[in-house]
Amino acid sequence: MEIKNDYSKLNIYQKMLLATEKINKVAKNLNVGIGTTQYKAVGEVDVLNAVKPIESELGIYSYPNSRKIIDTNLLTTTTEYNGKTTEKKQLFMRIEVEYRFVNVDNPSEFIDITTYGDGVDSQDKAPGKAMTYADKYALLKAYKIETGDDPDKEPSGELKAVKKITATEPQIKFLSNYYKGETLEKLLEANKITKLEDLPIQKASALVGAIKKKGEQTNE
Repeated sequence: MEIKNDYSKLNIYQKMLLATEKINKVAKNLNVGIGTTQYKAVGEVDVLNAVKPIESELGIYSYPNSRKIIDTNLLTTTTEYNGKTTEKKQLFMRIEVEYRFVNVDNPSEFIDITTYGDGVDSQDKAPGKAMTYADKYALLKAYKIETGDDPDKEPSGELKAVKKITATEPQIKFLSNYYKGETLEKLLEANKITKLEDLPIQKASALVGAIKKKGEQTNE
């Protein structure tokens, strides 16, 4: 007869710590392709399959407690083939998610973490992609789940023809009203660029979000 451990008396921090020890490494089994860009990624289903049994065993319930859109723009890319120019429009969306981990045996105990997700799609899937990305990485980071080689250690051999997406026109206009003179020079130097138009879209989104948040706190 199998004897089950009683985790009901553990607090949320103890349960989260135990979960990090129990959850195994999750492999990059998902093949992602955007045009000529191909790379490996961790699939949501693999993360959930690793996390759900452990959360059930320990008595942890996790869910997105709140979501907030912090940036959305329409991206236009132009391609030429046999002398014919084609434009493709895609919706870019970045959301901020507060992900909550609750102690089922004492619901007054919970831990919140903030995560972000970007989604780009030519139809209606940008919000879903952004939410999936944010939720998936909330679980990966909260439980310190290994996913393979560190992407910062060396260039990935699976990554091909990556095209850098730069800041959108609304982002550039917003930032140009905030960064001027010496502050603009420092921003360009820190990002090793010569003009705001070359700022990566992820960095631009983070700056716009930080400025807006700062403005909201000032008005409170």
